[in-house]
Amino acid sequence: MKNGIELVRTSSTVGEINLHLQLTPAYRRDVFFDGQVKELTKIYFLEKAKKLGIIISAMDFGPDHFHAFISNWKHYSVEKLAHDLKGFTSYVMRKHHWDLIKNKLWGDKFWSEGYFYRTVGVVTADAVKYYVEISFTLQVSIFHKIFILY
Repeated sequence: MKNGIELVRTSSTVGEINLHLQLTPAYRRDVFFDGQVKELTKIYFLEKAKKLGIIISAMDFGPDHFHAFISNWKHYSVEKLAHDLKGFTSYVMRKHHWDLIKNKLWGDKFWSEGYFYRTVGVVTADAVKYYVEISFTLQVSIFHKIFILY
């Protein structure tokens, strides 16, 4: 896994976009208490991430929830990303590993409907706000020093 805290460069852009995503199994069941379920879910999550072209910089499980630090997801909304990751892992786990989860889950659900998300970066929101607020003032000041005073 890459660290995800680096700027991503393409032919026309440079930037950073990181996301903390937390998913909960249906009925908040402790399905990840089983190490095999945890490992398989991790494998399928990484498989789908690769297909989507996103970077999973970190991931971990509690018995009844999953956390991921996702980078390079600029082509997706949070809703689409959560939908695709949850949909794929749910489908594969229920189709191929039903025997591992049938005592904890039922029906056609693996994940609960909701999720938690927060965008994150190496620069704080306050720092960006300050930069935006003073950038014009700095530009005027520099222009004034270069062209008016000299």
